[in-house]
Amino acid sequence: MVTAPSEQDLDSEEVGHYIRKYLAGVSTVPVEDRLRIMRLIENLCLGTAAVGYKTESMHGAGSPQAQRIMISRQANMESKKEMAKRIAHIGEPLKKEK
Repeated sequence: MVTAPSEQDLDSEEVGHYIRKYLAGVSTVPVEDRLRIMRLIENLCLGTAAVGYKTESMHGAGSPQAQRIMISRQANMESKKEMAKRIAHIGEPLKKEK
């Protein structure tokens, strides 16, 4: 993800069409949104929002799989997905560079 193209690359007349071609997925998800989610994941895993440890390694409350099951039961994933979309500005138009 750290070598993913930027939104400026996406707008480039020279390479933008290649980026749109090779990063295209399902027709209902714009390439811009795919890039934004990739940047959010990058930030959460490697950037300023990342943590240097996993929660499951911080306490002795059973097996990691049991912890994953409980976390998934209590996580309210749909709410988290919507929050990630807001943070990554999914569905918003690109801001043009001046």
